[in-house]
Amino acid sequence: MQGDGLDTAQLGPNKTIQNQRKRATNSPGFRPDQNFIDDNRIELDITNIVNAADGESFIGEDELSAIGLRAVEMKKLIETKKGNCLDNGIPMLGWYTLPDEITDEHVAEIIAAARQFRNDVDAFVSLGIGGSYLGIEATFKALTHTHFNQLSRADRGDVPEIYFMGQNLDPDFYRDSLDLLQGKRVGINVISKSGTTTETAIAFRILRQLVEKWAGQKAADYIIATTDKTRGALRSLAEKKRYRTFVIPDNIGGRYSVLSDVGLFGLAVAGVDIAEFLAGFRTMKQRTTTDDFWKNPALVHAAVRYLSFIKGKSIEVIASNSTHLIHLARWMEQLFPESEGQRGNGLWVSPSLYSEKLHANGQMVQDGPRIFIETFLRLRRHDNEMPIPPDPENLDGLNFLSDNRRSLNFVNDLVIDGPAYAHLEGGVPNMTIDFPARNAYNIGQLYFMMELSAAVSGYMAGINPFIQPGVEAYKKAMFALAGKPGFEEYRRTMEKSAARLRKLKI
Repeated sequence: MQGDGLDTAQLGPNKTIQNQRKRATNSPGFRPDQNFIDDNRIELDITNIVNAADGESFIGEDELSAIGLRAVEMKKLIETKKGNCLDNGIPMLGWYTLPDEITDEHVAEIIAAARQFRNDVDAFVSLGIGGSYLGIEATFKALTHTHFNQLSRADRGDVPEIYFMGQNLDPDFYRDSLDLLQGKRVGINVISKSGTTTETAIAFRILRQLVEKWAGQKAADYIIATTDKTRGALRSLAEKKRYRTFVIPDNIGGRYSVLSDVGLFGLAVAGVDIAEFLAGFRTMKQRTTTDDFWKNPALVHAAVRYLSFIKGKSIEVIASNSTHLIHLARWMEQLFPESEGQRGNGLWVSPSLYSEKLHANGQMVQDGPRIFIETFLRLRRHDNEMPIPPDPENLDGLNFLSDNRRSLNFVNDLVIDGPAYAHLEGGVPNMTIDFPARNAYNIGQLYFMMELSAAVSGYMAGINPFIQPGVEAYKKAMFALAGKPGFEEYRRTMEKSAARLRKLKI
């Protein structure tokens, strides 16, 4: 009989929504017990790196052990604030000590400020690009409902809708996004050390004027600035307008900054348990202090990637079986190329959602040029269990699954195991990061592990993994083309170069 529509309640409650509803009760003093730590242990499996279908391993264990000695030495340089780590004379290693420096009091201050802020708004917009954006969005999307903003406020955990802007310059994206804010009380967190980054600065100018027109004299109550402690255009504007501010540390670069105020305030507004997040950082830091190479997942990960490049690989496919964890792969897509991509060094990182991409780029990985390594980011425990129902007709031939009580979760796990075997047989070495469950603790663990890996691999390559000279090159060209004062000479150079080009348009 036809009813009023689908009844998805028969599937039981959505545990992601249940988790969101609980997060508002978390305290700033999260301390995991040993059972929790053991149950949420991230593991790195390199079986398909040190083995091969033809019997000849891509990287031998002895080879890894040898390079491992060098990885340990690079870690020691980081621990002692040495090595090629300076940016404008500042050692950019604050991310390494940050887990030990953040106090419960500071976390409590952020949580209190975020709670007060989110209670006054219907929608929250985080403005930033690169490291001021990707870690926040990746963490938020990894932990929350796929269609978060379409849920009721109660099901979101009594937090506002969450939006991200300032990461591109597409006018249609801006106009479409602003439509979703129509008639709502909107709060903004603008994140920029200088306040002059083009993408974020333009977004802030647009949003700020809309908020000022709506809120009038109270506009400052709806704007938070996360910026330099003492200098820069955004700091000056914040002081003039009396915005509440959070600080971007001088000794932490953007792509390493998600545990700082850069990431913590916005995540707290979104209802993420930032104390649990911090606990994950601390656990992984403690785990990776060991000088025993084979017990240090960050060093093994760094050594495998470094040797892969030395042995001629140029692309790392980071594939996940989770539509939520793929956002963490996008964070890694920035961390590693922006850290390692200097002087011809580094692996191109390609995030891929499996099984979707197995019907596209998967063909290239399986049978294309042998330039790939593959890293699987496997989610072991999804929030929800999805049974596969039986079908009396069985025209699709899937009753072997339902008859054996196999769920969608079981099949989705094979999205890692199947390609790992097939791609190894096809000559693509691969490793797997087993991610136990979708919680803030595990994301914190992964972030610290990857940050240390990127730093160590950069040191081994003889580069400074904390600068990004190539990024500055595009900014300079854009400023010149846009007519920014001070870039007139560079614009003339560009025009002379363009005049020498033989024009060819089809």
